[in-house]
Amino acid sequence: MIRKRERWSSRGSWLVALATYALLAWALGGVLVAWCDPAFAAKGAAVGAPALVALNAVPAALAVLLLLGLTRRAALSLWLALLLLYALYTANALKLDALETPLLPADFVLLAHVGDGSLLARYLTLLQALAIVAALAASVLLYACEPAWRSVRGARRLLLTGASAGLCASLLLELRPWSDVYAATVPEDFKTWSPAESALHSGLPTTLLRYAWSTAFVLPPPDLERARELIDRHPAPPPAGVPAPPEELPDIVVVQSESFFDAARLRGVEPAQVLPEYRRLAAAARHGDLWVPAYGGGTIRTEFEVLTGIAMRYFPDVEYPYLRLTAAPLPSLVRVLAAHGYQTVAVHPNARTFWNRASAFAHLGFAAFDDEQQFGQAERFGYYISDRALTDHVLARLETVRAPAFVFAISMEGHGPYDGYPVDDPQRIAARPVPPVLSPGRAERLRGYLAHLDNADRELGRLAEALRRRPRRTLLLFYGDHLPSMPRVFNEAGFDDGADGVRQPVPWLLLDTAQAQPAAAPQSAASFYLPALLLEAAGIDDGGYFALLGRVRGDDQPSSGWTPLEDEGLRAIMLLRQRGEFAPFFAGVASTAR
Repeated sequence: MIRKRERWSSRGSWLVALATYALLAWALGGVLVAWCDPAFAAKGAAVGAPALVALNAVPAALAVLLLLGLTRRAALSLWLALLLLYALYTANALKLDALETPLLPADFVLLAHVGDGSLLARYLTLLQALAIVAALAASVLLYACEPAWRSVRGARRLLLTGASAGLCASLLLELRPWSDVYAATVPEDFKTWSPAESALHSGLPTTLLRYAWSTAFVLPPPDLERARELIDRHPAPPPAGVPAPPEELPDIVVVQSESFFDAARLRGVEPAQVLPEYRRLAAAARHGDLWVPAYGGGTIRTEFEVLTGIAMRYFPDVEYPYLRLTAAPLPSLVRVLAAHGYQTVAVHPNARTFWNRASAFAHLGFAAFDDEQQFGQAERFGYYISDRALTDHVLARLETVRAPAFVFAISMEGHGPYDGYPVDDPQRIAARPVPPVLSPGRAERLRGYLAHLDNADRELGRLAEALRRRPRRTLLLFYGDHLPSMPRVFNEAGFDDGADGVRQPVPWLLLDTAQAQPAAAPQSAASFYLPALLLEAAGIDDGGYFALLGRVRGDDQPSSGWTPLEDEGLRAIMLLRQRGEFAPFFAGVASTAR
């Protein structure tokens, strides 16, 4: 009887100790949330919303219990969980500074790229990098020195690990009662369309959870009637004749220039101060404003649209298309050109795995992908391989592939951060005029960006002239992927049109080396229309999707905040295209029409 009482007493003591430890972890997590979360930055905000603070600390408390079951070390588990929570807030602050957008669940895929060329690490200060090293060292030291919790072993350890893992899984999977508790705490403040506003009202951990629950990706069924109506409204003209043989088709070079935009749109920056080569070439080429689905980052969103002709606006739950929309072979501009005899090459002086490009490019149909390894010890400007090295590589690559060639080049030099990077001539950059309203730090950032912009513009001119000297006719399509990640600069300087940075376009240009186009009015375009425009210039009719997209484009006028003229019809055909069902559907509609 005495032994039985002792066993029950031991169990009770262990459970009391565990409950006390869990409450301590929860409380410390709440303190960290109240200190770091922008939702509670206002004085007294955390005191006025204790339930919301506690709710944001729940994931950290559950992580502590899971780590305790795995390591049997109480102090280490508490340290690691709170360290991860603090790292989450640090990453959120970095993203807010660069893009004015909080962390979202899709951002966690970037953890796989932390070591890829140190691109992400560029945004860390030296102090932050040292803090990471110190935190890791402290973790190792704690693990080595802290004795294991003697009560957490055997069946108790298995029970604790299994229960805490189950609680974590139920939270991530939105099982009850979690979903009811979170919804009841912040019922009116969660706005799927505005992550920044949601995070400011609900707190970062809560917002991450609710976005993970509410934005699970499901490809919706297309509206076949809308698709049929669009096709009927834009019938194909009679065939123009026999398609040109491959040897008569032009080479095609596409350059997607990192963060390239017309800085003269900023107040205090004059057109004569920026983009002289672009403006010179635009006088003899098709050009204008380009509306893209990205701002300050998200290069692959614009890239996906140009390579597929599929608009990201119709996939609102997909932030990174190369992780969701290219998991299997997909119809694309690349495949159309390959079917017409083109040798297709992608070029990007960065890690081939970043943004899952190696897999995505294979599924889009590229025959070859030259990544940073093919650049060797190429020149750098700032942190990354220079635009001059990219131009040299593109020109050399054109000489090694059989004609006709399609080279799709993605630059890297213009990627941020734009201040504090190593350059050969810092005095030249420091002397660059910028709007006088900018604070010193913002002025330095803009000057750094303008140095990259000058290089990108200069290389555009050099590439165009080199292509003009080639005996083969070449089409050069050049465009920016998005504005640079400088929201604080934009907010201080302002734009000439009074709109904010999100509503600014980037430039595009299509140059045909065989003909000089007389000066023409700029043409507004959207990035998903560019492949149709390019194929039209090359004299290639795919007889289906891109030809239809080109006919729709002729009636549309993209602009800031615009809705495509054939919005519902485009949504329907693009869903069909993404599902691989457009070609048979289009053929069926066409045969019925005949």
